[in-house]
Amino acid sequence: MTTDPTSLASLASPTNQARPTCLTGPDNAGVATAVNHALGWLVLGNTVGLYLSLLLLQPSWQLGEWTYGRWLPVHLNVQLYGWTSLPLVAWLLALYEVDRSRVAAWGPAAVWAWSAALAIGSWQWLNGVTSGKIFLDWKGGGLWALMAAMMFLWCVLMAAWQERPATWTVSRKRRSLMGLSGLALVPAALAFAALPAVYPPIDRTTGGPTGSGLLGSALVVVGLMLLLPRVVAGERSGGNHRGIWIFFGVSWVVFGVMEAIGGTHHDAHQIASMLLLLPWVWWLPMDWAGVAWPDGSRVWRMAMFGWWGLLVASGLLMYQPGVLDRLKFTQGLVAHSHLAMAGFTTSFCALLVVLLTRRRLGGTASVAVWHLAALVMIATLAFMGWREGAGPSWMHAQPGWRNAGFLIRAHCAGLMLAVSVLWLWQRRIL
Repeated sequence: MTTDPTSLASLASPTNQARPTCLTGPDNAGVATAVNHALGWLVLGNTVGLYLSLLLLQPSWQLGEWTYGRWLPVHLNVQLYGWTSLPLVAWLLALYEVDRSRVAAWGPAAVWAWSAALAIGSWQWLNGVTSGKIFLDWKGGGLWALMAAMMFLWCVLMAAWQERPATWTVSRKRRSLMGLSGLALVPAALAFAALPAVYPPIDRTTGGPTGSGLLGSALVVVGLMLLLPRVVAGERSGGNHRGIWIFFGVSWVVFGVMEAIGGTHHDAHQIASMLLLLPWVWWLPMDWAGVAWPDGSRVWRMAMFGWWGLLVASGLLMYQPGVLDRLKFTQGLVAHSHLAMAGFTTSFCALLVVLLTRRRLGGTASVAVWHLAALVMIATLAFMGWREGAGPSWMHAQPGWRNAGFLIRAHCAGLMLAVSVLWLWQRRIL
């Protein structure tokens, strides 16, 4: 692989010390394949999402036994294990420099295996085979296929690590080996978590996660946002980042303690757990400000942190007594999930795609349409959820309001589908 002078390491300011960068550009077949598949799954997920929004308006459009309830796990899991996960797979392929090893040809093969497993899972969900656990619907053949794909990917990464370049520092070798050790546990952890009999502590008043559970899931995302700039670029000299890592570690300790104690959203200690997310709204953008970023990434960084702040603030508000009691089992929670996935997660994944490929993803117009459509959809669903929570009869007594909300949702879904198709076409794989 030739050295690209436009890499982030070379874009860093003169005071920076260049770090090994995971960016490999469009010549990395594994990364390119993963990005293409991710965008393809985004298109499929958005297509299913549009269909689901139309079913709410016209239930008669149901396709035989493939009901709304069977399409829903397809929509959710395609977005999570396709659009969200494959950019992370691309990141791993780049980090371990698979394209520079003798197993370079197996990078794209690992991506195809991942997509094949997701296709098998989608077929099973459409036919009613599921564990019944949201985002962990894997069961039977689909579960085994995904575990096999994960183990195959791990073997490719390990083979590439064994051929690591001599330029790798001792610390990088150790950290990457530790990473592989952690990744080796993922398939078994997934299989265990998908078991119907296994469930984390829940808020018994809502049936949903506890405040500490929400903190733990958010800390995983925080960890990725802390890791990204430290891997892909050089930091400005003179910065002391010890405090941010200490707070990150303390937050995990609080998660473990509060998760063991349990409780509901009426308990002060569970609400206090979620308050630990507030500093990250300010701290993460400040941390990222010390890094030189390539062209085309600024719009996604701004969007990501904007959605992140809104996600944390709304999550804290929604978890309060009286608010969560009104919004549970309503369109309000659907709005929050779209805020997380269509807003924040999409921005993070799009940013990762830009960093990995050194190519822009979408023009100004398409990016603006995506975020505006997502914002309108979220606001509409939140309003509907709040009214619905006041009394379920509102959904029946005011069908005009209900249908207007669902119609707005369908239009927004159509716009987002069109944008995702455009992004896929720009990758020239259609």
